[in-house]
Amino acid sequence: MLRCALEGSQDNEAARSPAAATAGSREVPTSDETALDRGDILAIVRFHEPAELDPILAALMDGGIEMLEVTLDTPGALDAVLRASETGTFIGAGTVLTADEVRRAADAGARFVVSPAVIPEVITTALALGLTPVPGAFSPTEVQLARSLGAGTVKLFPASTGGPIHLRALLGPFDGVRFVPTGGIEIDDIGAYLAAGAACVGMGTTLTGPEPPTSGDDLDRVRDRAAAAVSAAAGSRPEPR
Repeated sequence: MLRCALEGSQDNEAARSPAAATAGSREVPTSDETALDRGDILAIVRFHEPAELDPILAALMDGGIEMLEVTLDTPGALDAVLRASETGTFIGAGTVLTADEVRRAADAGARFVVSPAVIPEVITTALALGLTPVPGAFSPTEVQLARSLGAGTVKLFPASTGGPIHLRALLGPFDGVRFVPTGGIEIDDIGAYLAAGAACVGMGTTLTGPEPPTSGDDLDRVRDRAAAAVSAAAGSRPEPR
């Protein structure tokens, strides 16, 4: 399986830095424990109004998705991350904009942090704490900046602006970067992004809907959309070269 993960160098000096050693009582995970390598779909939960997040996360997992992200602009995000992480769910925090937010996400048990842009302090703090940073980038200059700061996984955002063609073009000079296209991706688009070389695909409202589910039927639809996304991803990767 292609790995949506940091390059192997993540578990080098950054993970053994003084910042990591003084990160508190939290045990710093290895890069293998934080790698986004558990499938082809990263499900993103983001709502602007309060919602019962636990059933939504459960519905996504029931549909076969194993990588979950809750954005910090969602009310109760870190509490939901903490509860999920305590059960062994592989979960991260999104819309992470500051080093302090990285630290709070780490304390909640997040395995990775996703940002909409390349924010140096977010990347360096995440690496020091043993988390996978996934900065957002769109241009070659932004991708190179993220890579120079130590990020081996980059969120291609907004993906729908350039589509799979843009992703394929970036993979030319940045073949070692794991790209996670995110933003405006529909289920019918998944195959094209994976075929173009995406490490995995980030999907939000396409899976959860724009409004929080409020009934069992709503949660069933979330589960069914998750299952459809997993099915669409199956067999979409190119043959190994």
